[in-house]
Amino acid sequence: MMSSIIHKHVSKQTCFEDLPDEIILVICRYLSQVNILDNLLNLNNRLNKTISSYREKIFLSHLSYQDFYHLINKHLPYLAENVYYLCINNCSMLNTGRVFEEKFNKIDQQFPLLRELIFYQIDIETLENLSWRFNTMFCLRQLTIDIAEDRLSSMPVQFDEFLCGKLFSPSNSFQNLKLNFNKYSFNLRSITCKCMNIRQLTISVKCLNDLLIVFNTFPNIEKLNITIGCSSAYDINNDIYPYEHLWWKVHYLTHFDLTIKEKELTSHDNIISNNIIMKIIENIYSLLHFKFILNIGFHAALQLLTTKDIYINKYFPYTNGSLWEQALKRNDNRSIHFELHIELDGITADRLKRKMEFDVHNVDKYDDIDFNSILKTTFSSTYWLQKNTIIQCFSTASKHVSIYTLPITNSHLSTSIDIIDQELSMKPSPSHKNIQSLVIHSTSDYYSPKLSITNLFNKFPSLVHLKLDTVLLLPPTIFICSNRLRSLSICNYSLLSCCQLLDYLPQVISLSITSSYCKILTIDTCSKPILSITRLKISIDSIQTKNLSNIIQYFPNVNEFYLLIKNTSNRSTDDFRQCEKFECFLQGFIHLRYFEITLPGKQESFSIPNWMSTLNSNQRICVKTKDGNSLILKVWL
Repeated sequence: MMSSIIHKHVSKQTCFEDLPDEIILVICRYLSQVNILDNLLNLNNRLNKTISSYREKIFLSHLSYQDFYHLINKHLPYLAENVYYLCINNCSMLNTGRVFEEKFNKIDQQFPLLRELIFYQIDIETLENLSWRFNTMFCLRQLTIDIAEDRLSSMPVQFDEFLCGKLFSPSNSFQNLKLNFNKYSFNLRSITCKCMNIRQLTISVKCLNDLLIVFNTFPNIEKLNITIGCSSAYDINNDIYPYEHLWWKVHYLTHFDLTIKEKELTSHDNIISNNIIMKIIENIYSLLHFKFILNIGFHAALQLLTTKDIYINKYFPYTNGSLWEQALKRNDNRSIHFELHIELDGITADRLKRKMEFDVHNVDKYDDIDFNSILKTTFSSTYWLQKNTIIQCFSTASKHVSIYTLPITNSHLSTSIDIIDQELSMKPSPSHKNIQSLVIHSTSDYYSPKLSITNLFNKFPSLVHLKLDTVLLLPPTIFICSNRLRSLSICNYSLLSCCQLLDYLPQVISLSITSSYCKILTIDTCSKPILSITRLKISIDSIQTKNLSNIIQYFPNVNEFYLLIKNTSNRSTDDFRQCEKFECFLQGFIHLRYFEITLPGKQESFSIPNWMSTLNSNQRICVKTKDGNSLILKVWL
């Protein structure tokens, strides 16, 4: 009787290979790619087919030192010939691009079927070495290149000429090219031949002349996302460019996203005139989608020189619906999707009081600058009513102006706290559900309102990334405000306040805390540790390092830790530049795989701590910051 019961129990057990593919793939979601390849690869043909995506899509990203070398040495040489997607992410790892380039220096031959290649936070040297192979990667269709901002300081002379020669060669096969070099903008004058293969292009350039080079060089371009800087005046010869020829120069261009952006504008003459923008749009005949973004901040000196006349005559035309209507209308009555987003610094109140000559634009009788008047007047025609175009306009006490069309299709939004405060007071719009990344900044010159965390996430329910430099108001009763938020960056929070905030945001895994006065509290003041945080970045002043080791008890599951120590008090650095005490993080964070410390001081008087000297040379690095006033220690475990 007992044996029959045991046999019946055993017969109910299921062999792993008997599980359906769907269940096996669900299990794989909880495993790393290295674990999957180690345990399931080549067990049988059926499992090889089931895990095909893990064999053919390779992510060299956020790996430990051991896992990276295990993957690149044991598995990748045998999988390479069938890989069609490759992502190399140098973030939170050391010299991965260089190691990969040494191992696969003939990437065109070793990855013959590669269709999509992504470099993220790549170093300049690796990019230069691998770029020689781009024109013989015949299956490559999409290339994405992202260079870390801290690596731009090592940009070689004539980098534009070199990379333009490699990326914009007529022999390249890729059709989609995305370039993100952070604050770096391309000069495209070195392009000498037409690029017939490029269909989609994302790029940042220096001036209008570079945009015109794109029109002349990429005749088959279909989608163009371009950001133009305003660091220098554009070529005056662009006024005589034959814009009427654009209808056949870029005959296939249907989607056009144009951004004019400058954080600290030094001269209004550097802004591309509205007349030229209108000429471009009205002559791209195949256009179906157009998005225009103007994001301008004024340098302090320019604010003092800007009069009301200059401000109105230069920037009001970008908000004139009649001008946009004239540029977008087509003879076949085709409707072109239009989006407008303007973030613009205002001018100080004393500049508003100056008398001005009569202007054709409507300005209210109190001599203030009123964008709403021109928006309501010029966007009320039949053309805009048929398109059901809705425009919102907000202005702050500091005269910052935010204007955008609804619905918002951007996934990213960056604006001031005053603007967000006005947004929260209005009825929710379905378009705000598209916002996944939100940056809220305040101004120290004016009172900044406090935002309710409940209202914020009711307005922006899809947020994944949130960065703000103000304190959020928390309701007395703890409840979950968002299960979607993964990344949170905050300023001037104590560790206790941060833990209280995270009770409302339980799914946050990446946390950044910046504070000039943050007091590192003892662990006794925290009721429970925050287990969800795996990536932690803390920026503090040198006087706050005393109880720094308590952080381990607050966030025990951290596997990536960034510590930035500033010396704003100008105190002697001898007592806090002794790095031996930072060994506690390697011992306390039991899951730690990457550790980065930024310290004030000179490299000449610095010695590697004992706990770093025991590591392999590929696991540690010590470099100067761009300004030369700090050192960065990086450890890969």
